[in-house]
Parts: sequence; C-alpha cells; structure tokens
Amino acid sequence: MNRERLATSLRTRVACEPLLQLLRECAVDTGATLYLVGGSVRDAALRRRCQDADLTVVRHAAPLVDEISRRLGTRGFRFHKRGVTTWRFATPSGDVDLVDAVRCGLEHDLRRRELTINAMAYDLVEQNVVDPLGGLKDLRAKRLRAPGADTFREDPARCLRAARFLAELPGFRIERDTRRWLIREAPRLRRVAVERIREELSKLFGGIRPHDGLAAVHEWGLLDPLLPELSPLHGCAAGRDRTDVWRHTVKTIEMSATRPRLPSFGTVRDRDELPLLRWTLFLHDMAKPTTLVVEPSGKPTFHGHEERGAAMADALLKRLRFESHTRRRITQLIRWHLRPGHLADAGAPARGMRRLARDAGDDLPLLCLHAACDAQGSGGSGDAARWRRMSRVLRTLPEIQSKLRALPDTPLLSGADVIRATGLTPGPRIGELLRKIAEARDDGRVSTRRQALAYLEEVTRSPAPSGTSS
Repeated sequence: MNRERLATSLRTRVACEPLLQLLRECAVDTGATLYLVGGSVRDAALRRRCQDADLTVVRHAAPLVDEISRRLGTRGFRFHKRGVTTWRFATPSGDVDLVDAVRCGLEHDLRRRELTINAMAYDLVEQNVVDPLGGLKDLRAKRLRAPGADTFREDPARCLRAARFLAELPGFRIERDTRRWLIREAPRLRRVAVERIREELSKLFGGIRPHDGLAAVHEWGLLDPLLPELSPLHGCAAGRDRTDVWRHTVKTIEMSATRPRLPSFGTVRDRDELPLLRWTLFLHDMAKPTTLVVEPSGKPTFHGHEERGAAMADALLKRLRFESHTRRRITQLIRWHLRPGHLADAGAPARGMRRLARDAGDDLPLLCLHAACDAQGSGGSGDAARWRRMSRVLRTLPEIQSKLRALPDTPLLSGADVIRATGLTPGPRIGELLRKIAEARDDGRVSTRRQALAYLEEVTRSPAPSGTSS
C-alpha cells in the first residue's frame, strides 16, 4: 500500500467513525494541527481493524483540549511520561490519548516510538499521510526496525513489545541493528514495572502466532530478566526421546494456535480465554526441573510436578499482580492438567470421567484443549496410540458434562439429612457420603430422596475408611 491509498483508507475510517469525525471537527474549529498516529495508521496500512485513537497535536494544543473537553463533556486526565505530556479522554468507544508535541514537533514525536511501522501519522485536517522514517516501506518488507539506537534504552519494555509484534504480525522479522540494540538493553527489563510485563506477555499470548513471539523472547535473552523462574526449563529433558521442557512448552503453545481440529479448539475462542490458556501452557511444566528424578533405566520422571507447579505458578502470577480469580483458574488448570491423560491410560473409567467433568466446571474446554496441546506438543515414541486414547477422552468429557448439567441442581440429601439418618457427627465423613450419593445419582442408581436414603444406609454398613470420624 502506498501513501495515497493509505490516506484514502484513513479518510474512509474517519468518515465512518463518529469519534474520529468529532476530533477532526475540533481541530478544524480551533485551527489545530492534529494527527492520528501509531497503531491506527499501521493497522489501516495492513488492512486490519483497529480500535486505537492515539493522536498528536503540534499546533494550538490548549484550545484543542478545551474544545474536545467541551464536546465530550469531560475534561480528561493529564499525565507526564518521559518528558511528554499526554491528555487521556475516556469515551464510550474507548480511551483517546492526545500527545502535546507543540514544542518538539511531529517528527521528534514519531522518532520516540519503538518501531518505524508505528511512526507514521495521518493529518486529520489536511487528510494526508506523513511517513518520515519509512514505516510504509518496512511494512511492505515485513520488517521490524527501531528509529534509533536509543529506542530500547529509553524504555526497556520495548524489547518485549518487539517480541509481541512478532506474535501479532505473521511473517515479520526483526532488522539486524534493531536486534543488536534490543539484546544490548535486555538486562534492563528487570527494572520494568511488573504490570507492564504482564500486559505485554498477555498481548503476546493473544497473538496469531504466540510461539514466534515466545521463541524471540528466548533467542533475544529476555526470559531471564523477565521471568527467571522459567530459565531452568532450558536443557531440562522433557522425557525420554523428547526435546527439553522449554521447547516442549513453546510447541504446546504453537499447537494452541495452529491445530484447529484439536478437541475444544473451536470452543476456546474468546479474546480473554486464549491468553489465559496460553499462560497455563506456558507455566504448566515449570516445576519439572525441581522434581526431576532419573531412574536407573535412564528414564526421567517428574512425580508431583503438577502440584508443585501450581504453587510455583501462583507465586509467579502473584508477583505479576494477576487478579486472584485469574490466578485460581490458571493454577487449577495446572494442578489438573495430567488428569485427562491418566483417564485415557486407565481406559476412561466412567466414574473418573464424571468426576473430572464435574470438577472442571466451566473451565472444562480449556482443560481439554490444554491436554490436547500438551499431548500433541510432546513427541517421542508410542505417542500415536496414546493420542488416540486421549482424543476419545477429550471429545467425550464435554458430552458427559452436558448430561450432568441436565440433572437437577438441588442435591437429593443435605449434610443435616445425612447426620440425622446415620447418627454421625459433623466431619469429613459427611462430605464423603454426600459425594457418594452425588456419584450414585450421576450413575443413575438413585434418583429420589427415598432411594438416596436407602443407598446411604447401604454404604454406611461398610466400615468407614481410615482417617475419617464416625
């Protein structure tokens, strides 16, 4: 796409979007020189949809801010970052960021951006494209190029952002000097706020090819300053005749992006669910290096890595300041990620299948797709036969869950009912009996309160398991 076609595309967008049309009218009314910049221009050149509204004003900033405030009914919020003043206006269509570049000028503002493909501008009043750094040429060449050697020194988070763009823009490659500048500044990522690290990685995991972005994170030396907990995955054998745990991890994430026929692939499509799945895949084997034991036969084992990994993942996610609800979901999926495989190896016992379908709840599609990606990303001998067993389990579990959800929500008996009928004192045994009754209903052995009481009498005739109170 050349400048003229890009300008035409952006004119059409402005005409179709009331918010951009309002901003253009504000610029015309105040005599301001106002540019649409960054992702909006880049994505228009790539013919991608974009919700961003990042702008730069280089003349009459104060009257423009006043007019925008009047038209939007809000004064907006002003903040300063690295010597730049930005106004942010919250609108129903999303945030509008307006950079005040009256003193420094447009080209200086564009040069402070992380990549040339994000350093193009569109004059909302004159309706033409400004591209002083050759961003359009780099887009056509699918090249990520920094405006200068200081780009990553000014903001080390841009190192991770470059990897994120490899995940979001398939086929792009990083320019040689840019790669060298980036690697030189990578150790300074340790100083970046954890919230920014979390957001950039989540966007990377939401990309079309997250495995490309993650491979770059390793290749450029970003992993250790970002997440040192995961560095031991390099060189740790994932199993006999298998690659190391890091390459296995990247491969599982690749499966989540490239294998649409995997069980539950079509179900996990929400823009928030895919990053969550990939965070889980990213962290699911993080405890393997600490649980590795090599048997006399030479086979590596990792007993308990799912439980240990869930605890380690929780600590890492807490450090990155994830919300507690998201942390719980990710750690629970890690804790359960071996259960579908165990069921497949055991011949898919009906009771175990029902229990997992019940336990996983709304996250069953995520668990099934996780298990599928994990299995397909493993490699090694004998996996074809195991995959056939696993695939049957993963396709059956949602059907079982659907049948379970068709049953009445109200339990046949309460804890008080069990205590009255058995004379037991409150304790773990009561919960165990309630689970047995629920499983019996799932099996179709009981369906009424009377049948549940009869079944309760039957099971309490047997001796209580050791460790329970009676």
